[in-house]
Amino acid sequence: MLKGKLLHSPEEMDGAMKTFETVLELIDSAKESIKIHMYVWRSDEIGNSIGKALFRAAERGVEISITKDQSAMMYERIEMNRKSYLPCEPNKLKRLWWKVIAPTFPDTFVEDQFVNGAGKKLINHTNVRIDWIKGVHTHQKYYFIDNQHLITGSINIEDRHRKYFDYMVHLEQDTLGEHFYKRESGQIAFDLNREIEFIFNQPMNGASRFEIKPLLIRLLKESKREIYIEAAYIGDPDIEDALKEATTRGVQANLLLSEKANIGNDNNYKHAEKIMKSGSARIFLTPKMIHSKMVAVDREIIFSGSANLSIFSMCNSGELNLIIKEPNLVKDFLSVADYRKSVSQEVKDPGILANYNRKIAFLQELHQKLKL
Repeated sequence: MLKGKLLHSPEEMDGAMKTFETVLELIDSAKESIKIHMYVWRSDEIGNSIGKALFRAAERGVEISITKDQSAMMYERIEMNRKSYLPCEPNKLKRLWWKVIAPTFPDTFVEDQFVNGAGKKLINHTNVRIDWIKGVHTHQKYYFIDNQHLITGSINIEDRHRKYFDYMVHLEQDTLGEHFYKRESGQIAFDLNREIEFIFNQPMNGASRFEIKPLLIRLLKESKREIYIEAAYIGDPDIEDALKEATTRGVQANLLLSEKANIGNDNNYKHAEKIMKSGSARIFLTPKMIHSKMVAVDREIIFSGSANLSIFSMCNSGELNLIIKEPNLVKDFLSVADYRKSVSQEVKDPGILANYNRKIAFLQELHQKLKL
């Protein structure tokens, strides 16, 4: 039987503490295999803690496979302590683009004692294999331990998620790996009759399978009463059109965004202003960073994972979302969502959202379209 648990509750400040605690416990108890698919992996306290736990597991004979998006090093090198855990040097073109795009990022620099490329010892271990994804983007975030424990959602490996709103789910089943890998490879189609199902965008290994956007639009079109959205980054025009169509049918739509996103804030405000003026949704802003990516439809279906409502996630990037109909897990998501909405401020005047830099918004959207 598939068990699903949300690693968060309304009483907690965020979901990162429980997520990282669970990840470390599972790594330390792993017997045969660990697979990690990650976007950002920063060399900070949690990045090094997970790396050290993996090394201990490798020393016990556990086979470890790491899939890491190389382009995400842009965030590791521009933001926060500017240090990557896994050692790798991107090409000159990428480094040049980072210099161009860096001015669109807020200055978040923090100085610390951690080492850039601290994971060299880990990836050189004979029981560790790493695949660097280049040329395409893979924004997925998951840990698979012994083919029966899966933790997935929107949290990267970096300390700052302790201050963000996110969602991570722990799934457990003896035969979980069998179904997961068939879905990941595209051997079988998704089954919406399942209470919890895996939905992928998969541009890796020559594939071009983008399931998330069509299914999300379908869910919005089939909504009857209410749509609730938490999004770190927005901007896909087809999603905006689907929202508008839903509200013309009388569906109430609520969109929760960060008052100040860590990146892409100008592009967020540009599209939020458009959405609000078109009557497509009520906009709520929270002083805490919304890094979650969650859509609740009619308080019966949850669609959540790594995929933002941006052009990058919807059209270009590898992503993993869960579609959840299991009543208890849906209830847990809604409990957290209701709390987050209660501590947010509804925007009554679209002029508030008009206060953004047009040039920076253009560059932020261009970055998504260029796939750099």
